[in-house]
Amino acid sequence: MEWEFKYYYKRKGLAYFLVMERCKEYQVIRYYYKTTRRLFEFAQVWMNSQEKHVLAKDRHPFGCDRWKEDSNMTLKPWFKYELKYAYSYLGGVDRLGFSGVIVRSLLPELKKRGMCKSTHNVNPYRFVWELLHNNRLETLLKVRQYLLMGYFCYETLTDALWQSIRIALRHGYHWDNKEELKDWCDMIGIMNKIGADTHNPHYICPTDLKKAHDMWNKRYRRYLDVEQLKHELEKAAMYESTFFENRKAFLDLVFKSREIEVSVIQSAQDIVREGDAMHHCVGMYYNKPNSLIMSAKIDGKRIETIEVNLITYQLVQSRGLQNCSTKYHNRIVRLVKKHLDEIKERNIKAA
Repeated sequence: MEWEFKYYYKRKGLAYFLVMERCKEYQVIRYYYKTTRRLFEFAQVWMNSQEKHVLAKDRHPFGCDRWKEDSNMTLKPWFKYELKYAYSYLGGVDRLGFSGVIVRSLLPELKKRGMCKSTHNVNPYRFVWELLHNNRLETLLKVRQYLLMGYFCYETLTDALWQSIRIALRHGYHWDNKEELKDWCDMIGIMNKIGADTHNPHYICPTDLKKAHDMWNKRYRRYLDVEQLKHELEKAAMYESTFFENRKAFLDLVFKSREIEVSVIQSAQDIVREGDAMHHCVGMYYNKPNSLIMSAKIDGKRIETIEVNLITYQLVQSRGLQNCSTKYHNRIVRLVKKHLDEIKERNIKAA
């Protein structure tokens, strides 16, 4: 197998390489870890539409990426429960980064659903599992909407959102990147909340998405009067215990760069207040388990709100007042990206 990975040896730093192949009724994803001089296989995921299993070598007591090369690859429990938190033996196979994927063979069911030789930059485990269980993602894959397919491998595709997507696609609407798609989904979510017509292409296929997004945000803020805001805070209060349990590993996390200070928002209610103060939709994100919400401030004044995905460990967005970027945007982004490894380390330790 050495020749297959020759190209990827040029990459620096930690790297996992994945090989996908069929074995009888299972789709197998084989995980390889790059050492200084060679690759060695440390895990396999066996899955089909009914079940999934993980075979892996033993880990060293310290270090999530340190594997005992001389240990046998044995069947591991898919989920392990500690402190009421479930995580897979691999630390979440959908969280493991990868530098390359080789698809050797596929289950007939995956071929039937439109999968070929690529996972389109989506984690192969997540891609295969979602494709086997979500007919809507199969439809998106077959019509070559790879951006939508990859996005909804990680995000929930609701019935209402699906109907809007079908109408938008029929009218030739397209999204250039994930940021545009996320803004569009936020816009549709806002329209549904205030009872707007999300089946009308005049509204859901705007020529200027940012302008339309801002317009619906303004309407949503008018809709959220004092009583509505109070109601949102009451709902967030009911989620506080879960929020604390999911975020306690990050609550003391603070990044500083000269006058800029980035800190994790401390409670579900504070996230609602952040969205209200900054006039954007982050106030609805307090119950998103895979999003870490932070606030960038200068002298105690809010500048931008940051969202980090705890599955991909990527900075999803950093937005200022009314979703606009500020003159500090690039500095804030660099500061947060500099500490993404620390966020990942804390999340893995918390597991």
